[in-house]
Amino acid sequence: MIHDSSRKASRFTAFKAASGAALLAIAIAVSGCATPATDASSSVASASQSKPVITGQKIVMATHSFNVFVGPTRSRDAAIASTPGPLAALAAERGKAGHETLAVQMIGGSTPMQHWNQGDGDDARNIAKAALLAGGDKVDVFTMSPNAKMPEDGIDKFGDFVIAHNKNARVMVQSSWSAYDGHGSTPSVGGAGGGDFKNDDRDKETLANVEKWLASEKAPEGYLSRLRGQLDGIDKRAGKQITYVVPSSTAVYNLRREVIEGHVPGVAKQSEMHRDPIGHPTTVTAHLVTYVWYTAMYRESPVGLQALIEKDDPNSAKREKMLQQIAWNAVVGEPKSGVKGSPVKVGS
Repeated sequence: MIHDSSRKASRFTAFKAASGAALLAIAIAVSGCATPATDASSSVASASQSKPVITGQKIVMATHSFNVFVGPTRSRDAAIASTPGPLAALAAERGKAGHETLAVQMIGGSTPMQHWNQGDGDDARNIAKAALLAGGDKVDVFTMSPNAKMPEDGIDKFGDFVIAHNKNARVMVQSSWSAYDGHGSTPSVGGAGGGDFKNDDRDKETLANVEKWLASEKAPEGYLSRLRGQLDGIDKRAGKQITYVVPSSTAVYNLRREVIEGHVPGVAKQSEMHRDPIGHPTTVTAHLVTYVWYTAMYRESPVGLQALIEKDDPNSAKREKMLQQIAWNAVVGEPKSGVKGSPVKVGS
């Protein structure tokens, strides 16, 4: 995550460049089959949950570097920067006409409240707010990616802002994996980094520890439960369900379990999932998180998608299918994802 737990070569060259650029703490603007669940954790149900999402979604993102890579590629190279990104590639493969990221406000290691305060009260200088105001009813999805603090005031503020200005929008909130594997946290939540923790230290984590992370985030007082509770309050004020959890943390921890057990083609060590101590993703983790977002946003299985397969990597096709299966299982296992379905056997 950037949240704390109990202890946190793509086909697209542009996507690789985006991963590197994700370290920059800046804000930028850019343009452009399951049955949905009636969420048992939410006290307000929406009729829209009974329908799969067929058309391409118009998206506004307020995000950090553990999530920004799913959207349009960010690069100083104009040719690369024009790439719509991996989530758009998946949507295009499935014929989701009109998929477009209307704006991205990116602040490294950020909380939603930092995004809310961007521009110091001048909404015209706040990329996320300005895009929500300009998009109005045309905005389909607003995304947030909280940090360690939960609940978090900015989530409520943006939720109410969407209620007021974007009557057709869903608010989709990512639960991210833990920074520094829980050995430290980011300055935005009062942390001072990870100390002496190194990326290679991830290889020492045991299956038992990873299972504890999964149990901790799903516990009655765990991070996911607290996130669901805060989002339920927004739904009540909206008079319908507009909020959804995107369980990227669950998927990432389950991938680490598969790596420990030696099941992931071409990935021998946990450290190969991340490229630095804080936990920024390598391609394998970035692809996994992109599949999680595709599943949650379009309410259908990503299994079988080909867009992120690298033709020159003999492990790629089998690995991508495994990532898709892990993503599907994480989303259908999350009661506030808006998606229901049966889990599949990973590696089948």
